[in-house]
Amino acid sequence: MDAIDAAHKTVHNTQHGGSTAIAARMGMSSNVLNSKVNPNCDTHHLRLDEALAIMEFTGDHSIIQAMAHRLGGVYCEVSSATKKDDLIMTALSASACQGDVMTELHQALEDGQISCDQRVALKAKIQTALSELQALGQHVDEKHASDNPHIVARWGAEKVKDGNQ
Repeated sequence: MDAIDAAHKTVHNTQHGGSTAIAARMGMSSNVLNSKVNPNCDTHHLRLDEALAIMEFTGDHSIIQAMAHRLGGVYCEVSSATKKDDLIMTALSASACQGDVMTELHQALEDGQISCDQRVALKAKIQTALSELQALGQHVDEKHASDNPHIVARWGAEKVKDGNQ
């Protein structure tokens, strides 16, 4: 799905309150918002900060998922609920999620085909596994930073020196 199509679908989803409710929260008229997410409108364009606001208001991240897909990547949410205090437990949780993906795939392929419902279930399991792996990556970074404060301080100094901060 294209990013603007995802924005249109998100804004017009009644579960999110529809364009009128979202536009009100964004401080604009629903007509303007409707034009900004209309794939056939060339006079109004959705700004990045507006796309971000839509995703924050609705909790629907299909816009950024479409952008990542177009760039050959994926968007992966790392919720605070998946982040654990213990590195080993985070690693074990990520591993367990990968096992869940393989179990789901095995069951789906028993008849040699993947049905629509099985695809949805597999995609959900894969998303959970990706989130857990991202949480593990963050945990590794945090552990590295706490184990190597001298290196982290040097990196920080280099960023300031280079003007990147």
